[in-house]
Amino acid sequence: MSHFGYDQSLRNNMSFFPLFNILETKGFCTVHNFSPNNWEKSHKKTKKLWLFFLRDSLWNSKKICEIKYGDSFNVEMENLKFMNENIDSNLVILQLRKDDNIPKKMNLLPKSQFIFTKTPEWRATVGFSLGSSQTSYQGEINPFPEKGSLLTFHPFVQQTNIENYFVFVNLETSPIQRSSEIEIYLPNKKKFIDKIKVYSNHTNIISLNKYEFSKNELPTFICRNMAGIPFGFGINRTAPMLSLEHTHPPASFTLHGSRFQVQKKIKTSWFNKLKF
Repeated sequence: MSHFGYDQSLRNNMSFFPLFNILETKGFCTVHNFSPNNWEKSHKKTKKLWLFFLRDSLWNSKKICEIKYGDSFNVEMENLKFMNENIDSNLVILQLRKDDNIPKKMNLLPKSQFIFTKTPEWRATVGFSLGSSQTSYQGEINPFPEKGSLLTFHPFVQQTNIENYFVFVNLETSPIQRSSEIEIYLPNKKKFIDKIKVYSNHTNIISLNKYEFSKNELPTFICRNMAGIPFGFGINRTAPMLSLEHTHPPASFTLHGSRFQVQKKIKTSWFNKLKF
């Protein structure tokens, strides 16, 4: 899964797997200790699953379990209480490791001890449930650079009996939270709609129904100094039903030449066109 503003192939082997709730849904993350393909080398041994969360402006760590090769382990946000930790962060991340010697408190996230696959990425099943409904995606997350940015066109606004939300998930190596703003536009009219404060190392949730976007409108979201993973999340409370969608960065549609230079030009063009 690629993410806007920053390509995950530049990751320096730091793969993490996100765990978070969206509204009253119950978030879960199923981590798999087996390769998604059979042509790239992988570490075919038991791995230790570690959890990292923010507290007192530091990354805190806790070992959860060991996972044998070929097995999976599911972690749910609501079950973190059993570990007797006061985890009040709304974004928790998981990582597979070899060792048992991770500091309990850290100023930076630890690098991975494994070379993970790239085609496709080594991913977990990240999902959300509400009653008998469930939605999920195959994903991973790696720390974004502080100088990253976001540009996404959002076609996932649903029209009938659906609450629509834009979800922006950021992870950075530093535990120090900083803020930025997401700007919302209608690009065909170059019309500014709103700006919303967002935070690093955080799951940011923006309600969209109040803007009353029509089915023919394509809202555009820009964050000029923070990158992250953008999702469209929908919930029908009468069913109940859940939907979760994402789009891909401009570079993923480039076949020839320097894909990152193409992405830079696309983003620079839109950043110049859409201003308030």
